[in-house]
Amino acid sequence: MPELPDVEVLRSYLDKKGLHQPVHQVEVFAEEVLEGISAREVHSQVTGRSFSSTARHGKYLFAELNGNGWVVFHFGMTGQLHWLQPGTRTPDHTRVLFIFSNRQSLAFVLRRKLGRFGIIPDITGFVATKGLGPDALSKELDLHTLQQRLKKTSGTIKGALTNQGLIAGIGNIYSDEILFQARIHPKNRANKLDREAMRLIFRKIGEVLQTAIEREADPAHMPATYLLPHRQKGGVCPVCGTKLKQLRISGRATFYCSNCQQ
Repeated sequence: MPELPDVEVLRSYLDKKGLHQPVHQVEVFAEEVLEGISAREVHSQVTGRSFSSTARHGKYLFAELNGNGWVVFHFGMTGQLHWLQPGTRTPDHTRVLFIFSNRQSLAFVLRRKLGRFGIIPDITGFVATKGLGPDALSKELDLHTLQQRLKKTSGTIKGALTNQGLIAGIGNIYSDEILFQARIHPKNRANKLDREAMRLIFRKIGEVLQTAIEREADPAHMPATYLLPHRQKGGVCPVCGTKLKQLRISGRATFYCSNCQQ
């Protein structure tokens, strides 16, 4: 599933490719991915306008419509954006297609229809309505805020990190990496962690997510000491060589090193 680093890479991609170009036409191929709006409303509200800026909160990507309203993308399990030159074949599983006046186009691609697309008046209200916590890389998530939120959580630290109502943007993959880098077992209780452990988690959240963004959210390009390139059945710890263990926490497949993460 696309997590914060993946969505930030897509935000930069949209920034570079899709801003300030009038939309000539919008084609909706799967109305079931629309949230709170019809295909006809999408066409009427977007056609003739352009994307003037982008923003992100957690796993949500926003594109501003000429200073009045925002389109919002959620990428579900498999979502992507593809910029297409004139005459390029539309990718399979394109659910919404924006065709610009220069005949270039932007495809919102969902192999599985678990992502969502909508139009909202403002980001702040949307975040509140969705009950999202502070973005994991925002100034709103300082050490004190993280400590207070974890202290109120009786579940596992893995579950806390992936709870979008506590912290927005971290999912299954990057929570494993954060905990591996902090050398903390994923089943430890969030509210039982001491101050030093919480400080370490806070630091590793920033380090891991920023590193992933710099590496284009590609696990194969992560540093040699990172878990992600080895995060699979039969994988071994990149630090000590111990075979990685797997368990399920909050319904998610979780990988960790039993030697490094006590």
